[in-house]
Amino acid sequence: MSDRSQVWPEEMDSADRVRHVALTRTTPRNAGWIAEEADVSRDTAVKYLDRMADQGELEAIETADGTCYKPDEITHFLREVRSLAEEQSVDELTNELRAIGEELDSWKSTYNVESLEKLRQSIGREDLSADDRRERLEVIEEWEYNIQVREALQLAISLQSSLTRLDADLRLANRGSDTLPQEG
Repeated sequence: MSDRSQVWPEEMDSADRVRHVALTRTTPRNAGWIAEEADVSRDTAVKYLDRMADQGELEAIETADGTCYKPDEITHFLREVRSLAEEQSVDELTNELRAIGEELDSWKSTYNVESLEKLRQSIGREDLSADDRRERLEVIEEWEYNIQVREALQLAISLQSSLTRLDADLRLANRGSDTLPQEG
């Protein structure tokens, strides 16, 4: 185990530990590293990591360190959308969208740009100090993150709408054909 010794709860079996370590990484890691962090054998880690990759939870990539694993970005994004749709109301999601829009508008005004692309291009201006460039780079990173969150929020609203329609359709179908209008 690493020098950051992790104390795992008793109820977490080896599969849960491997899953936790693998899905909380931002940098691809090899099976040996994940095994050490999860306090399992390398073979056990490989078994669970390969299964997770087959199920689309992880992406296996070849690096100088051999096969490394990282969370699948699409799966992670779709889980986030589902979580937002299940845990927040349409009003809450809409308020978050409004706040993101206001923040983007504020940056457009502050940096006198019309888009993220224009802000990126402004980094090369000769009249900017190193601190100004760093600040703009940080804003670019936040702006990119806000775009991802905005997309997730928009999809969560659509998902809620679809699920509401589906639920209504299912309730109507379960009422029985005697309550539905009949074609003659």
